[in-house]
Parts: sequence; structure tokens; C-alpha cells
Amino acid sequence: MISRQPRLETIAALMVDGDAHDARLLQQMLRGFSLASVSVAVTGAQALAELREGHFGLCIIEADLPDMTVTSLVRRIRALEPPQRAIPVLVLTGHASLKGIAAARDAGAHLVLRKPLSPRILLERIRWALTASRLFVDSSRYAGPDRRFRFAGPPFGLERRHPA
Repeated sequence: MISRQPRLETIAALMVDGDAHDARLLQQMLRGFSLASVSVAVTGAQALAELREGHFGLCIIEADLPDMTVTSLVRRIRALEPPQRAIPVLVLTGHASLKGIAAARDAGAHLVLRKPLSPRILLERIRWALTASRLFVDSSRYAGPDRRFRFAGPPFGLERRHPA
């Protein structure tokens, strides 16, 4: 099985994190992956403004934002004009309840990742989100990647993270 790897050096990423320390750590990881650029927004409102003005190929959101819930931000991203509305969205959370994971997924997030997160796992999940052939669903009740992959597991060669 030949896997097409995304050329990360062509991807501009937007990080959304209100915690300066966590944002710096994540930004260092993303720069280590050789992404074309990494922009940082500290609030959901700032992230939406950045997405309206620039072209990003990836959005990584910390679940705890100072001005809105992560589900609200993801829904607002999915309401943007193309192509930004279909951007891969990864949500990072330090307290991943099943209800919170389902809410982020149902809002249109591609993946929800539990922190702490190793650089290897983050890189694998970024590549997965960028290369997955999931259809973008656009209906009156939902906009986002097709959610019907639950039982397929991660792509070949990727490990599923075990519950703590």
C-alpha cells in the first residue's frame, strides 16, 4: 500500500490557543515539521478573522478558548466561504470526555487529540487529516468531514492511542 504523504512545506497552519506557554510549545513542534508557516491566534474571534483574510491548509485549536467554546468556533469555521470552510481542523484537549469529543466531532472537527501529545503522534495525525479521503458533508444540520469512519480505525501503520 503506497501512502501519499502531504508536502508539509506547502501547508500554512493556524494555531488557536489562549495559553502563551502551550502555544509556544505547539508552535515549536509545528515549525519542526517544516510547515510553510505557522500563525497564532489567541481567541476564536481572532482565528475567524485570520481565516477570512488568509489561506490556511490546517487549523489546530486548543479546546479551552477565552472567548467561545471550541464547538462554536468549529461551527463558525464550517460556515465560512470555500475553501476555508473545508480546512482540516484538529482539536487539542487536556480533558477529553466522550461528550466533549462527540461535540467537537459533531461540530465538524476532523480529529480530537488528547494532551499531552508527542510530536510523533501529532505529526501522524496531521498527515492523516491532510491525506484522508473523507468526503466533506454539507447539509442543513452538519458541515464537515464525513463522520462515518469510527470503526475503520487509524490508517495502516498508525497506532490508536489507548485510554489512560
